[in-house]
Amino acid sequence: MGGPKAIGWRAPFRLIFSAGPNAALLTLPDTTLWRADADAEIVAADELHQVLGTDGSAVTADIMKVADGTVIGSGTSVLVTTFDLKATVATWQRRTIANGGISQTQSTRIILAGQTLGINFAGTMTAVAGVNIIVIVRYLREPSW
Repeated sequence: MGGPKAIGWRAPFRLIFSAGPNAALLTLPDTTLWRADADAEIVAADELHQVLGTDGSAVTADIMKVADGTVIGSGTSVLVTTFDLKATVATWQRRTIANGGISQTQSTRIILAGQTLGINFAGTMTAVAGVNIIVIVRYLREPSW
């Protein structure tokens, strides 16, 4: 019986967040994307919004990792620079390891089994709408599902 072992777990996968009206961001300012079931590495993240923030201060989104029992906003950012929700609408902002947008420190961009990956929104979200965030992750070892 010892046929080839499935290696599909090695393929990168996407975690997708989408919020249409700004009310979703106003009532749930931080959100959970995924609880890691095995050690994994965040390799890229993209953001696009349809209506930009207009508040006088910064309006941003950050990708955070946290230990169990910790709120998303108190976690560790895996990004070098946050997504600017006041940037040009309908234009993807891309963060990768190669372009310096994802931390070059491996321990920062690794999420361990049992940790949570989420989005921390900061600033006044009143005008922001149509936010889409995609995080690309790859397992470092086979999950034990």
